[in-house]
Amino acid sequence: MKKLMLLVLLLLTVCSSAFAESIDDVLKDCKLDRNRWKIVEWFKSDRFVRFYDSESVSVTGPGQFETIIYDYFYSGICNSENCKQRGNKHYHSEKVGFNATKSTSTLRSISTKDSNENVIDSYDYPIKLQIASEFDKKSIEAKTMLKIKDSLKNNKEFTKEVKPKQEIAAKNTTPLPKIKGLVPMPMVIGASDGEWTYLGRFIAPPNFSSLLEWETRMKRYTANVESNNLYDVYYYHSHYGDGDGHGCYMVGGANGSGWHYSFACVIKCVTLDQNARPKNLSGINNGVHLLSMGGMSKGAFSAGIGRWRVFDSVTHQVLVDDTRNQNAKLNGSFRDYEHSELRYGQDSPFYIAMHMTTSCPVKPNPIP
Repeated sequence: MKKLMLLVLLLLTVCSSAFAESIDDVLKDCKLDRNRWKIVEWFKSDRFVRFYDSESVSVTGPGQFETIIYDYFYSGICNSENCKQRGNKHYHSEKVGFNATKSTSTLRSISTKDSNENVIDSYDYPIKLQIASEFDKKSIEAKTMLKIKDSLKNNKEFTKEVKPKQEIAAKNTTPLPKIKGLVPMPMVIGASDGEWTYLGRFIAPPNFSSLLEWETRMKRYTANVESNNLYDVYYYHSHYGDGDGHGCYMVGGANGSGWHYSFACVIKCVTLDQNARPKNLSGINNGVHLLSMGGMSKGAFSAGIGRWRVFDSVTHQVLVDDTRNQNAKLNGSFRDYEHSELRYGQDSPFYIAMHMTTSCPVKPNPIP
C-alpha cells in the first residue's frame, strides 16, 4: 500500500511539473539575444518556440517584407526525420518572404543549427524554385506574418497604398485555329533555359499505379501526330549539396570514362495539349510537375521519388507539395535489372538526364 501511495505521489509531482512548465523554463538554455530575437509563439504540443530576427526584417515593397525565422526545439524533438540534430537542442532556420496583402510566403533558404548556432546543413533555393504559396489564416505562417506586420505599422514603405492598376483590355478568347500535327519543340534537346536543361518531348502511360511508374514508363515521343499525355520535360542537377536535385558520385572507369554510383535531379514535366502546346488551364492534371528524384547503384541501379510538386499553369501557385512520407503514390522502388523494365527505364527522363550529365566530378576509385 505504501509503494502504491509513493507511486501516486511521484506521478502527481511529475504531472505538476509538466503543467507548471513556463516559457522561461523551456528557454533557459536558449542563447539568443532576446532584444533582437522576438518570440512569435510557443507551440507547446510540438515542443518548440518560434522566433523572428527583428534586425533581419526588410521591407521589399508595400505590404511585403523578408525576415529570418528560428524554430527552437528545446526538447531535441522535431518533425524532420532526416535532421542531424534530433535528440539535441537545436534550431531550424528559414529565410522567408511574406506578402501580407496576398497572404503568401516564399521560402528563400533553410538551415539546421546546433544550440550554439553553428550551421549543420543548409540549402539556398534557386530563384526558379522560390514559389509563393498561400497559407491558411490559422497556420503558423499566418501567426508569424501578423506578428511581424504589427511591428511595421509605422513603416511608410510597408503601409504605402498601392494604386490599382488600370484595367487591361480583355484577352482575345477566340479559340486558336485547329492545327494538324505537333508544334515544334521549344528548344534543342540538351539546351538550357537558366538552370533547366531540356530533355525533349515525352509521352506518358495513360494508366499507372504510382508516380514512379508514371515517370519510369515515359519515353521520347518522336511522331508528329496529335496525341494525349504529352509533356515537354526538363531537368535540374547540381553536383554538390543535399537539397532537391543536389548530389552525384561518378566512379572512374577505363580510358577516363565513368559510371554513376549515385545521381539526383529534379525532373520538370510541362503538361501539353494534343498539339504539344503548353496547357493554359488550371488544375493538377494541367499543371507543371516537379519530381525530386535520386538513385544509387547496388549491383543494379535503382531510383526513387522523394518529393512531388505541382504548380498551376495559370496562377503558378503550388497545388501539391508532397514527400514520400506523406503520399503513398511516391512509395515503391524501381530496379532496371528486370528485363521487362530495362527498356523503359533507359527511355525515362531520369535515366536520360543522368547519362546526359557528363560533367560530374569523377572519383578515381570504385566504392566498395
